[in-house]
Amino acid sequence: MGEISVIAQDHHRRPRSIGGSDKPANISYVKDQDHKDWHTLAGNLNAYQLCNWFNKLEFIKPTNVILVCEFINGSQGKGHGGHNSKNKHKICSAWKSLSKGLNYEQTIEYFNSVWLDPSYHFYVVYMGR
Repeated sequence: MGEISVIAQDHHRRPRSIGGSDKPANISYVKDQDHKDWHTLAGNLNAYQLCNWFNKLEFIKPTNVILVCEFINGSQGKGHGGHNSKNKHKICSAWKSLSKGLNYEQTIEYFNSVWLDPSYHFYVVYMGR
């Protein structure tokens, strides 16, 4: 039988460019294309920048939702990043690929567990409930 090969890359949940380390708690192993898609969405933004960016993406975020970022443990990040795409088509494509058919809240939980700086957590808050 033939072998199935999956290419995995190290993803630094807090980017090294803004103070992230090579410690295991800061590393997720992700598929190559997912990693590219994440950096299309997030570049090397810090957690607060990323939260603000996601809140601005009205074409992805439900209208009655706000995303909140909270420091939960570890060390607080001090750097500011950038380099995320501003192209709506690329952003939508990357979001769709990464969300894998999940709803918004499930997608954010997935981002929390795999992609986001482990010292922070995103919370989905529903307005008007």
